[in-house]
Amino acid sequence: MPSLLIIFLMIVFLLESTIGIIGNGFIIIVLGREWVQYWTLPSGDMILASLGISRFFLQWVAIFTNFDTYFFLTSKKLYFDIFWNFANMVSFWFTTCLAVFYCVKISSFTHPIFLWLKWRISRIVPWLLLWSLLIPTLIYISVYVKIYLVFQLSDTGNYSKKITLYDITRALEWNFLMPLQMFTLLIPFLFFLSSIILLISSLCQHLRNMKHHNADHQQPSMQVHVTTLKSLFFLIIFFTSYFLPLIITAIAPISVCSSWYWVWEVVIYSGISIHPAFLILKSSKLRRALKNMLHDQEVA
Repeated sequence: MPSLLIIFLMIVFLLESTIGIIGNGFIIIVLGREWVQYWTLPSGDMILASLGISRFFLQWVAIFTNFDTYFFLTSKKLYFDIFWNFANMVSFWFTTCLAVFYCVKISSFTHPIFLWLKWRISRIVPWLLLWSLLIPTLIYISVYVKIYLVFQLSDTGNYSKKITLYDITRALEWNFLMPLQMFTLLIPFLFFLSSIILLISSLCQHLRNMKHHNADHQQPSMQVHVTTLKSLFFLIIFFTSYFLPLIITAIAPISVCSSWYWVWEVVIYSGISIHPAFLILKSSKLRRALKNMLHDQEVA
């Protein structure tokens, strides 16, 4: 029987996940309907739709895995972890694609590489999304094959009888899955962080130039830049609050029966549960669709 603290944290985790599922579901419906209708989407919306789909499934998998593991202590936890890690890695790469896209489109750097990317980024986005899906797929197919072969060896008796199923699972997680998880999360996070820092640097430089000229007609533009900078700082906080707990729990795993496990789950999913609402409010298309939906409900 879970303690009152764990029950409270479970409820908070469920509320966060529900908010995230609703937000991502709304993004999928609005952009997916346009995608099906016109068979195309602007590059930014294509990334948003892909990110919404990956996070929608990620949060469902997280709910199912956490509660199934806690209440049933299933022996298939390792396979659930693989599915969750796959969805998580895809989500990481799609978030990185979004950061790279905004960095290239908005930044005002004049380096030839940036100018080349700015000219071609719209055509590159579908390939970025494809590789963001293909890389995790290839990695976790190899992971599944590795785990399948290890458990086949244990079933055929090629391991010592003193080595239990738990020992094999823990060895796999510590020597294989944990280093792989850290490596595969660190790469997109570094790309994300670099893109956001470059974008913030570009906006700050542009803002300083605008203040130097101090033209009245530039005030609205300055306000837009300040708002964008604030949004980027919040985005770094959201994504870092998701990334760091994942790394900490990968290095020092916590039992699902511990209250600290559920504290980490609440912290991990707080950012990505709020981020869909942030994306909806920042997108004129999604914001307009939300207003129309709320207006139709009021009329009904």
